[in-house]
Amino acid sequence: MRRVRMLALGTALTLLGVAPVYTAAQQPAQMQQQNMQQQMMRMQEQVHQLNRVMERMSGIQQRAQAMERHMAQAMEQLQTNQQLAERNAFQLRNQERLRNMAQAMNDGAQEMYRAMEQLRNMAGEPGAAWNGAMERDMLQLREHWQEMAGDLEDGLQIMERLRDRIHQQPDDSGS
Repeated sequence: MRRVRMLALGTALTLLGVAPVYTAAQQPAQMQQQNMQQQMMRMQEQVHQLNRVMERMSGIQQRAQAMERHMAQAMEQLQTNQQLAERNAFQLRNQERLRNMAQAMNDGAQEMYRAMEQLRNMAGEPGAAWNGAMERDMLQLREHWQEMAGDLEDGLQIMERLRDRIHQQPDDSGS
């Protein structure tokens, strides 16, 4: 008899809509968990994208260091030459200027790389509570750095062409 009453009570509660209230109470917790999972996935993607920009910045830094070393070696070669004619002095000044530019670019790339590391560490911090505005700001900063990396690569490419042209100058300084 008691069993019949329990079954009748369960059926009545279901018909009255009490049972859906229980599942509706669970729904916000499930949605919150899904939101957290989606946020974690977005943050992982941000970290991945930031790592790609950092790799580009590391490549820029290596190229700038190589250019700086190359220019320093070229300067040494010109300085050791006993016949520093006007052309060599001009070439030496230009190479020194390019070396200084490469050094400045290298220093800037190093600083940007360190800043990116800090942002990556913030984004990858376990349990970080990122709201939508913070995620947008992080995305905007990463995109800005990505553009800057492209601009630095373009600038370095131009500097490399200048370096090559300095070495290709004809012997007569009137040309």
